[in-house]
Amino acid sequence: MKLMNFILHQNRCFFLLFFIGLSIYSQPKQREGDLLINDYLTKGYEYQVEGKSDLAMIEYDRVLKLDNTNNTAYYNIALIYAKSGQQLKAIEICEKALQFCTGDLVDFYLMKANCYSDIGKFEEALPLYHKTLLLEVSDSNNNTHYNLGYTYFKLHKWESAIVYLKEYLEKGEKENGNYNDALFYVGSCYNQLGNDNEAILYFDKAIAQKPYYSYFFNKSESLIKLNRKEEALKVIETGLMNNPDNAELYFKKAQIYNSLKQPEKANTELKRAYEINPADTDILLDMGVMYEHDNQIGMAIKMYKKCIQLKDNLSGAYGNLANIYSNNELKKDSAFYYYQKALITDNKNANNYYNFGNHYKKYKKYDLALEMYAKAIEVNPSLTQAYINSAIIYDVQKDFKKAIESVIIAIDLEPGDYSNNAFLASLYFDAMDYNNTILYTTKAIRLSTPESKDYGLLFKRGVSRQIVGEYQNALYDYLDIVKNYSANEKKQHADVFSNIGYCYMEDDQLEASLKYFKEAVTYKPEIDQLVGLFTVQYLLNDKVGSEKTISKAKTVEPKLKEGYRGIVKLEKEGYFYTKRHKELLQKILK
Repeated sequence: MKLMNFILHQNRCFFLLFFIGLSIYSQPKQREGDLLINDYLTKGYEYQVEGKSDLAMIEYDRVLKLDNTNNTAYYNIALIYAKSGQQLKAIEICEKALQFCTGDLVDFYLMKANCYSDIGKFEEALPLYHKTLLLEVSDSNNNTHYNLGYTYFKLHKWESAIVYLKEYLEKGEKENGNYNDALFYVGSCYNQLGNDNEAILYFDKAIAQKPYYSYFFNKSESLIKLNRKEEALKVIETGLMNNPDNAELYFKKAQIYNSLKQPEKANTELKRAYEINPADTDILLDMGVMYEHDNQIGMAIKMYKKCIQLKDNLSGAYGNLANIYSNNELKKDSAFYYYQKALITDNKNANNYYNFGNHYKKYKKYDLALEMYAKAIEVNPSLTQAYINSAIIYDVQKDFKKAIESVIIAIDLEPGDYSNNAFLASLYFDAMDYNNTILYTTKAIRLSTPESKDYGLLFKRGVSRQIVGEYQNALYDYLDIVKNYSANEKKQHADVFSNIGYCYMEDDQLEASLKYFKEAVTYKPEIDQLVGLFTVQYLLNDKVGSEKTISKAKTVEPKLKEGYRGIVKLEKEGYFYTKRHKELLQKILK
């Protein structure tokens, strides 16, 4: 996958810009009576023009031995180093020139800034460009404004980049190669600032000047962010008409098709990108994902390993390999190795810790899993699933307090998530906190759709309402559950019918209670159903029926032969009876 949501235009031609701003001094500096220095400068210049840099350096060194304040010699030596990719040496020469030379020194500040920029030291380059702008009588070719804008861009200081790039565009000529790039960078800045409509305007201006692939690529990114994916697809297709063999554009086309949930078309475009550039690690990574989704695990592994061969710091490839091996217990050591490699490669990626935690969780190494989830959260405190998976482990360990705390944080991050609210409700139910169970089951049910209706959750709310004495509300839940039961489901869930019977009994609706207890006993004659049935029979003065049901109950549960002491024992085993019901049972089971 792409690590950035936009790409840099690869045809920036930094050295073209560099040498426009800093051309070779062709006129030797005249020093009165010193013809020898003029001779050395002239020879050095001639050698330099012919590309004989070593001979030119010898001549310039001779000049500096005679005059260590000679601007021309310092400048052209620094230029030779800069052109040959020896920026640090060029910077060293510029520093000497700034120390010993006098007069107009602006070109040394500019060269030093460009050298720092060329080696990626943009923080160091920035004040030097500002110094250059301050010293220049006029930025005649406007390049310092461009360089400042580009430097701010590289430092991700988007607003400042826009200011200087726009100044460049106001003064610059469209024929200048940097003009297009300035339009592109302004568009990319607006993209990063979330002003995608403005970004598109600048990308269009850049495309009108020259149809580089990166202009189309980044315009499509802005359109995608505006949820104009079909338009983004057309932009990429136009880009391919102008850049027919560009793997990046095919890759982007594949990503757009994936976002449009058209995997077959996405795979076709991805394979085309791979044909053009089989050494692009982003493409290889997505090829691996594609094969993984198609369950072609061998091919997925091949792609991920090829990624690593080409670029050994791709944590995504290591992580995906680890996830594959984690699913095979015989390969769990390989999984461990690749999870470690992913972390070594990128220890600032929360997903690497999270996936490692999932591996430990899968193999019941809960303490290590919790440690990884904690590190994932440390790196990314908004990683909701790390809190949820931690809660799952705490739940297994019966540490409901910590489990509940973890899920509450997850819900704070994503309050509209149905499953997290449902999970929290279940945790409160297991912790016997029935008021909070009612609260969060209600929240979860409100967030659910008719298709995702969870009758297990509804049952927990019903039980909780019943326990806290909200019998009418409990009946509402239970009756909602049973109304759609098939005959087989009724047999499987006889406890729901007995709970309805208990609620009606507590609400003094004895005939309705009797009906549901009889139905429950028909489906499953277990002790809970039988106790409810003989209680309501007793209340309806059906002495024969009550005694018959008590006899059956004693057969099913011998503890009842001890009378009410059997009920006390059942309570200790987890059965629940209200105070009123227990008083009745004391009378019934003397």
